[in-house]
Amino acid sequence: MDRLHPGERGHRRLTAGFHRLLAERDLALGSPPGREPRQPTPTRAAAVLWPATEGAGWLARRSTDLLPRLLGLATAEIGHGARGTSGQLDVRAERALREARDGLPRTSFLRRNVPRVRMEG
Repeated sequence: MDRLHPGERGHRRLTAGFHRLLAERDLALGSPPGREPRQPTPTRAAAVLWPATEGAGWLARRSTDLLPRLLGLATAEIGHGARGTSGQLDVRAERALREARDGLPRTSFLRRNVPRVRMEG
């Protein structure tokens, strides 16, 4: 959630929407999260100072997993493109998708709604 919207109101909005989608499919556990923030709204000074004091650390902590993976994917794609072996990436992605799909629990909802796919492109 942090990468999509770092504020508490954004967290709550996204989680409430996700809970609603799960509830529509009888997959939700527990009651939905509240939509209103529990923390007080930051002061104007705190909102101005946060990027300078906390923001850089927050960004660095959030970038330790996503950024290296994205750079690795971009590097692999460039390398395969230069060698003319881009089709191997599609095969690898298709295999990972199939393994992830096959690892899902076998509920009636998932059997009906998770398509068997083949990546094209």
